[in-house]
Amino acid sequence: NTMFNGIEFDPTMLRIGAMNMQLHQLDNPTLIGKDALSEANADVENAYSLILANPPFKGSLDYDAVESSLLKTTKTKKTELLFLSLMLRMLKIGGRAAVIVPDGVLFGSSTAHKAIRKEIVENQQLQAVISMPSGVFKPYAGVSTAILFFTKTNSGGTDNVWFFDMKADGLSLDDKRNMLLEEAAFEQCFIKPENIVDKVKGKCDIPQILLDAKQLLNSSVNSSDAERKALTEKFSDSTAPSFLVPKADIAANDYDLSINRYKEIVYEEIEYDAPEDILKDIKALDEVRINAMLNLEKMMK
Repeated sequence: NTMFNGIEFDPTMLRIGAMNMQLHQLDNPTLIGKDALSEANADVENAYSLILANPPFKGSLDYDAVESSLLKTTKTKKTELLFLSLMLRMLKIGGRAAVIVPDGVLFGSSTAHKAIRKEIVENQQLQAVISMPSGVFKPYAGVSTAILFFTKTNSGGTDNVWFFDMKADGLSLDDKRNMLLEEAAFEQCFIKPENIVDKVKGKCDIPQILLDAKQLLNSSVNSSDAERKALTEKFSDSTAPSFLVPKADIAANDYDLSINRYKEIVYEEIEYDAPEDILKDIKALDEVRINAMLNLEKMMK
């Protein structure tokens, strides 16, 4: 009765959320009808151990409509940044968050964008940035997004940040969002990723993400120094979809969290014939073309 909590100011969305929870056998969640960013929610602080969120993108609020402590972390009117500040306030120390954000949050150059990224990297523990393709929310939105994984520490702790460049999620990336896998295979991507990872390459990156996450996100808790060093070396190749970036590199890049800032692109070398050989080929083709025209003229006489 107290494990699952939700805050929503739209009564219709609150009812839909309650119905969805009941359909998943969660009969009595704590659902609160109020604006999460307003002063009415100011009393919720250090309350939760886990936050999963897909906050509104590209919204804008006046400063006087926002609870004052959120503006101390990052003074902004943008809802996607305010919700990150809200989550930091609502999490307990040691609490974790997995939040979907638009790509602009990762590389925005405004003072507010930089402030919230610096807060998460320097004062909290940023663990992962999963970059998703732009079609994952179609047909509703085509914006490119990423998932941020971080832990509230209020004392730092960011070391190496794991980046994953997701290219496929098992569905087509157009407006139809058709399944690229059989339903049973798609379910196995989540249930038994180790059994299906090789079978769905190119169609669904989720099994590989889950397997890498199991190694990397648990390493700081369950691994020895030698094991962590081995993992760092294993995931050091920035040309691969899954790699680690040291905190120092992120700080040096003004806390830019865009995967394109750190992913190394490998270009395939293409060799062309020498110019004189190309000219010879062109002359030979011209000769064939002229002879064909002459033969056609003779046939027409």
